[in-house]
Amino acid sequence: MNEEEEKVTPMMVQYRSIKEKNKDKVLFFRLGDFYEMFDDDAIEVSRLLNLTLTHRAGRPMCGIPFHAAKSYIRRLLDLGKKIAICEQLELTQDSRQLAKREVIQVVTPATVVDDDFLDAKESSYVLSVAYGKELSVSYADITSGDFVMTTVPLDRGFASLLSLFEQVRPREILVGEDDYFLHPDFQAVVDVRGAMVTKLPDWMYNQKQAYKALCAQVGTTNLKGFGFEENDPSLLSGGALLSYLEDTAKASLGQITGYGSVSQGTYLVIDESSRRNLELLTNQQDGSSRFTLFSSIDQTVTSGGARMLKNWISFPLVRKQDILERQQWVAWYYDHNDERDAVRTILKEALDLERLSTRISMHRSYPQDLVGIQKTVSCFVRLLDTNLSKLQGLLSPELTKENLNGLLEVMGRIAKGINEQTQGPFAEGQVINDGFDPELDRLRSLKGNGKGMLDAYLEKVKQQTGITTIKLSSNKIIGHYMEVSKGQTDRVPASFYRKQTLVNAERYTTDELIALETEILKSGFAAEAREKEVYEQLLAQCVAQSAILKEIARFLSRIDVLSSLALTARKKDYHKPQLVDQDVLAITGGRHPVVEDQLDAGLFVPNDLKEPEEGNRFCLITGPNMAGKSTYLRQNALIVLLAQIGSFVPASSVVMRPVDRLFCRVGASDNLAKGESTFLVEMQEASLILRTATRNSFVIVDELGRGTSTQDGMAIAYAVMNELISMGCKTLFATHYHELADMDIPGIQRLTLKVSEENGTVIFLRKVIEGVAESSYGLNVAKLAGIPYPVLRQARSFQKRHDEEYTMASAQPSLFSTEPVLSDDETRSLRQYDALCDLLDHFDLNASTPLEAMALIQRLKEMIRPKPTT
Repeated sequence: MNEEEEKVTPMMVQYRSIKEKNKDKVLFFRLGDFYEMFDDDAIEVSRLLNLTLTHRAGRPMCGIPFHAAKSYIRRLLDLGKKIAICEQLELTQDSRQLAKREVIQVVTPATVVDDDFLDAKESSYVLSVAYGKELSVSYADITSGDFVMTTVPLDRGFASLLSLFEQVRPREILVGEDDYFLHPDFQAVVDVRGAMVTKLPDWMYNQKQAYKALCAQVGTTNLKGFGFEENDPSLLSGGALLSYLEDTAKASLGQITGYGSVSQGTYLVIDESSRRNLELLTNQQDGSSRFTLFSSIDQTVTSGGARMLKNWISFPLVRKQDILERQQWVAWYYDHNDERDAVRTILKEALDLERLSTRISMHRSYPQDLVGIQKTVSCFVRLLDTNLSKLQGLLSPELTKENLNGLLEVMGRIAKGINEQTQGPFAEGQVINDGFDPELDRLRSLKGNGKGMLDAYLEKVKQQTGITTIKLSSNKIIGHYMEVSKGQTDRVPASFYRKQTLVNAERYTTDELIALETEILKSGFAAEAREKEVYEQLLAQCVAQSAILKEIARFLSRIDVLSSLALTARKKDYHKPQLVDQDVLAITGGRHPVVEDQLDAGLFVPNDLKEPEEGNRFCLITGPNMAGKSTYLRQNALIVLLAQIGSFVPASSVVMRPVDRLFCRVGASDNLAKGESTFLVEMQEASLILRTATRNSFVIVDELGRGTSTQDGMAIAYAVMNELISMGCKTLFATHYHELADMDIPGIQRLTLKVSEENGTVIFLRKVIEGVAESSYGLNVAKLAGIPYPVLRQARSFQKRHDEEYTMASAQPSLFSTEPVLSDDETRSLRQYDALCDLLDHFDLNASTPLEAMALIQRLKEMIRPKPTT
């Protein structure tokens, strides 16, 4: 043993032992009122959080106050760190004895349950993947108890896994170490998500152990009741996920009472890039929810409702009957304004029951959480009172009359027993109401009478000694005492014991005062212990109702979403889509839900779409830039998606059969990290469509083949178009290759965007009509964008020569030949003309003042006035 190791204190030995078991985490080591970090943790955290780095026995050290830990933990989570919370489990009276310490919780982005670390409107999923011939994938939200296990194919480019990532949007991803490091492509897909990635030892992915653990969690001998056999490959990732949650939470996971699965044909399949392109939950500009489908239809009033609406948008339904079940409720709230408003008024008072019940199950709750649960259950009861017969259809089978009576009995005890003004952790005297528990009332009375008992004793002493100026008081150091001035000390009886000497007085105690003090202290301790016992009893009774509370939370969220969709339909003139068995899609007066919100009322131009069961199911759309092609494409996709979550839609009418897959290949961006160009990404997306689309799919494609030469791009667009026609998909195919519209190809509708051109000015009318665009009007758009006039003039000259060469197919000068040689005077005149045009093009007439207009005229006069010759 070297000299350095000999100097290590027992406390540092304890720290190092605990740190060794938590190498990948920042260890918050509790010392008194601080969490301390040492060695590498101290250096890193001081740098990340800008904390002062100190030293203890020559070792780096930094600390944060215990009471302010949450703010520091949140910052570390945002920086991608895990935190192990190590607490003192026992206080020792002997300063020489080492306090017992253990890690009581591991905090990671997806395993926190405290509101300080969560977004109220976002789910908090941790997702586990096991690599194999097919991918075993499980995901859980510890704050709600949702736990889903499934498998996805190991397909080209991990398309199915990426789609699931985009659906679930996990905050943390778990993978096996060997899977991660032995498969670079898999590693790249996992890393690109941006979530925290945790590598688990491979022994955690064990089929037999997974099955036993999953059964034990829900207290069953098998998992058939949840639709899983013992050899189901999806259990592999589920077992590792459950084990990880148990290890990090270090608490009961009573909120996980069952397992869900994702059945084939239940939900609409939407690939990763299509979800991003449609901007369902986040926009592509800043990643927020602004200008998204969610933000445009969200009228929810509860946190759980907002999370459920996001889930519905992420998982649209496919089965007609499932959709109609939701749709009929939206229609009912649409037709019954008074009932809808009454429901929403009550829901506004409800708290986040899902997360409150989770916290009590994990014993991470505060007393006010019980108050919140009681008040929210009261909202539930009031909802049932408004229209029980109607709402009965939304109640789960678990919400029987017997179960609800038991719950209401517990809620009644909480309402009577818990002080609704209580805040923060348990504090003696502030949690249980007077009059609730007779024993607690007796102990409190005894403690409260302590002052009276002391006052009576003081009067007795004054009478016995004749010292009328004697005072009785106490402090934390010497406890209770009687204080006598120096001039009266000769009258103090021998039964008094001196406790403290002051300059002008002496302080004493007596056997009787010590006995009184002991009795008062004991009653205080007893009252505190009894209050804690009563609170724990109420908490345990509430925990026993967790399953019922979870069902009520889902009921409240569901009512919130359904009434929210109805209110959106009322406010924005949405209409109920008609679901049919014929494979058609007919949209009349369709509108883009997000774009419409950004315009003044009545300005959005609605458009139709007709996709028959047989015949021309391929729509070839040509038209100029900025005319509205991309808006038209996306709006039809969003209308279909809204219909399949059970919502009304922004259209006058819709007749459709639910589609099985939705593809949205619009725009493209490169992926430099993976060495993929824009064109390669575009081709990968096209490949996915051609390989996985069916006749019952809805495909929208915008500008395919623009990332390569004109000849190559047009050839690819032509071939893809023909393949989609032969597949029979309902397709919207927008292109600038107008030559494709001139070809004699059966099975297509030719659509274009109407344009008005007057005196060289183009007006985009945003109306879709039958026909083919005459021009792309690219130079007009360039002019609107502010391209300088000389550049536009040169572009027009180039375009004219190119068109002549293309049309005449005769010998012409090179496209890149130089302009004819001009004289000096001609050159000066041309430059003067360009400058005048540029100045006029960039003068905003509508935003200018009269003075600015006069100044412009003066400048123009100066520019055209001939300069005097010298």
